[in-house]
Amino acid sequence: MQNFKEGVMSAAGKDRTSESVSAMNAVDLIACLISKAPEDVPSAMRAASELLKSSGGIKHLPSVLPGKLEESGICSEFERLKFYAGLELGQRVFKAALGDRPVISRPEDVFDLMVDVREQRQEHFCAVLLDAKKHVIRKSVIHVGTLSMSVVGVREFFREAIIESADTVIAVHNHPSGDPTPSAADIQVTKQLVQAGETLGIPLIDHIIVAAGEFRSLQRMGLLG
Repeated sequence: MQNFKEGVMSAAGKDRTSESVSAMNAVDLIACLISKAPEDVPSAMRAASELLKSSGGIKHLPSVLPGKLEESGICSEFERLKFYAGLELGQRVFKAALGDRPVISRPEDVFDLMVDVREQRQEHFCAVLLDAKKHVIRKSVIHVGTLSMSVVGVREFFREAIIESADTVIAVHNHPSGDPTPSAADIQVTKQLVQAGETLGIPLIDHIIVAAGEFRSLQRMGLLG
């Protein structure tokens, strides 16, 4: 309640409202949607807490029936409209954001994604971070130069995957020679990353070597193990 009353209310007129809202928990946010005025905060907080509990958690809020809001005793028809409008807006923003993120379903998708790496004159070793639905969270250059485990480093490779809470990760690097055939060093690095991913709970699901016009998938070649 202190976050809601003191955070948002004190931010008014100071251009810090978005900062305060981002610090709120789920109960605070629901109370913000259903309260009529600052003096309604205590009852709105109680209703929000009960609503969140009875719905089974934040991910089930979109399926909350209007009757549950009526039972709270503080929600008029307009407050109920605000609540569902807020949920709908959040869902639309989320879907729009996902629409801008590529989905990786096959090695060819990675080849298309790494167009900026394919023709580099130096080797670029990269990590492509994926969420549970294989949407790209981000792609990162881990190392530039000759490939070896001593310079790539397990810690460096998985650092951003851990920070971003990635579900899986794909290793990608280019062969400036134009021949994407994996070398012995490529296979060795891949095996070490696979083992580390299993330990960390962030599986390496492929290592793709790209060149100007073609690629090789070590997963497709049976070389991940």
